[in-house]
Amino acid sequence: TSETARTRPTMEIYLRLKRDTTTLFVTCNTHQKVAFLTKRVCALVGGAKEENVKLLKDIDSKEQIHIQPEEGEEKKEPERIELDVNKSIRSCGLPNGSIVYFVFKKDDGEWEKVTIPGEESEKKK
Repeated sequence: TSETARTRPTMEIYLRLKRDTTTLFVTCNTHQKVAFLTKRVCALVGGAKEENVKLLKDIDSKEQIHIQPEEGEEKKEPERIELDVNKSIRSCGLPNGSIVYFVFKKDDGEWEKVTIPGEESEKKK
């Protein structure tokens, strides 16, 4: 084995990739690039082009516990950032079990918004 292979700690983890009502469970190594996840999305959802897929994560890991607002407060959209396809999964701060959202580019060139089932009905109440 090479020196690089011995010094680079790797760990197999699983991530949940979500879009609307779809959840993909993907195993990967922490040293792999985010581009690997984009390729998996394309392969699993029927041939989307990589340049038409964007991966996002909530800015803080606490975001994955969607806290209900106090009475009279409006529910805030979680802040999300796009993952850099050239960075490793580890350097993007994705621990085992993380949720990553994926969206597609629409025909008009705009990106879809992240939608989570149930959030729309809560906003209408």
